[in-house]
Amino acid sequence: MNATIVNAPIVATTASRDPAFRPMRDTRGRGTVRAWMLPVSMGVLLPLVGLLAAWPLAAGWLSPDLADRWTRALLATADVGAFRDLTGTAYPLLPLAADMLLALLPGLGGMPPPLLVNVLAVTLAAGLWVRMMAAGGHGFAWAVITAGLLLLQPALALSVAGGGPAVPGLLFFTIVVSSALRLHRAGEVNAMIGLGVALAGLAVTDAAGAYMVLAAIPFLALLLPPRMVATSASGSLLVVLFPLLFAALALFYVNWVFGGSPLAFAAGVDAAIRGAAGDIGGSRWLMGPGAGFGGALTAGAALLLLSGPLLLAGIVLGDAGARRVLVLLAALLLVAIVLASATRFLGDPGRVLAYLPPVCALAAAIAGRQRLPGAAVAVLALAGLLGGWWGQGWSGDAQSAGWRAALHGPVPQPDERAGQVALGRFLRPLDDVAIDGLTAGAAVPARGTARGLVLPSNDRLKADLITGRLRSAHLALRDPSSPAGARDRIAQARPGLWLDAGPGARLLYDRDGWRVWRLADGDDMSGVVK
Repeated sequence: MNATIVNAPIVATTASRDPAFRPMRDTRGRGTVRAWMLPVSMGVLLPLVGLLAAWPLAAGWLSPDLADRWTRALLATADVGAFRDLTGTAYPLLPLAADMLLALLPGLGGMPPPLLVNVLAVTLAAGLWVRMMAAGGHGFAWAVITAGLLLLQPALALSVAGGGPAVPGLLFFTIVVSSALRLHRAGEVNAMIGLGVALAGLAVTDAAGAYMVLAAIPFLALLLPPRMVATSASGSLLVVLFPLLFAALALFYVNWVFGGSPLAFAAGVDAAIRGAAGDIGGSRWLMGPGAGFGGALTAGAALLLLSGPLLLAGIVLGDAGARRVLVLLAALLLVAIVLASATRFLGDPGRVLAYLPPVCALAAAIAGRQRLPGAAVAVLALAGLLGGWWGQGWSGDAQSAGWRAALHGPVPQPDERAGQVALGRFLRPLDDVAIDGLTAGAAVPARGTARGLVLPSNDRLKADLITGRLRSAHLALRDPSSPAGARDRIAQARPGLWLDAGPGARLLYDRDGWRVWRLADGDDMSGVVK
């Protein structure tokens, strides 16, 4: 297959020069790529993606990832100190930046900013998959149907609805997949740059993506054309790795400036890079096949094949060069599963399996319509969907179980989450509330806004905690004896506030491990909530 046909846009400046951006017809019957295919396919698939995002949320399911991203976006857009602290030490940074941008825009239809970011990112990625398959010779309708089935893969659908950062990372990985084939076949400089930029974007978008980038490093030399490696192996690798090195150094430097340590983003039990390390007992994967190298390798390969029959078809039916690229991409995903399991990061292999759909789309394009008709592509995608659902039921964690339950109807909130939501609703009419929003879970999203909250990043509250005299009208604290309360920065600075908030303070709320004190004169409240 012509290497210039199967590709995704890398940067806008190359669009006018790249043949794939212009209406074209391959004289050998490989396929037709039209400019309208991307926007039309996105428009067709957008309702499906929106349903994937909204359905579990409407049933009452709220994942920890969504609550965390939603909280950080609200805090960063409401408080200058929180913006400085979060953007200075946040990891991953790109999802937070996108969430903040949408949080500042009015009229989002009630959808949380992280969900909207995920919907837009995965819809664009799916449009690129359609374009890949159409360029491989498949009809537009069959390509859209196949892309829709790939979107329904449980690992990806869970990431979309759960607010996971894997979805923005999927857009970068789609570019990685496209650039890998272009680079191997044509050795384009644009493909080298695109691959490097996409790897850097993937590393700073998702912690699981960082493991994938780490796994990809040994394969880069194999993806480069042999003539490039023979001419200048070190120079070629430097071109690809430079954006990644620059992004890593920038991340370390910013954390050193704002957090006091280059590794501030990885400090603390809540750091994204820790993954499932703090809750190994809740992971069937880490307590089972993911506990050892051999088990993770064998079970990971089985899950890849179950979820990706198209991958196997592309390897069997594609030409030698394309087969090599597909094998390398599949090996990349498998090595990422093994590495992430060995470090106890990967509580559910679905975190990595969410990145499989673009590889399957490329496999369908590589096989081509002549070897694999569009109907057969859709059937294989459906088989992968069924296999993915079975595999998730076998290897998924509590979060995937809660998501699957939400697809069947309303689900009760866990006790801790219900307590956070109740607190947020209680805080809605209150203003000037001192609270550590980062440990409040779903309380800030349930309140609807972070405006009126005084956070530990606020200079006034910092001074108050040093002097021991709080000037806020209200104070919300977690029980310092609980694991989450032990991370509450206000409770850490003044542990005695839980029992006694000072002369004249009145307890307004005491429930589910939370207390709200009234510290200043104001309108009378309805009394203590217990």
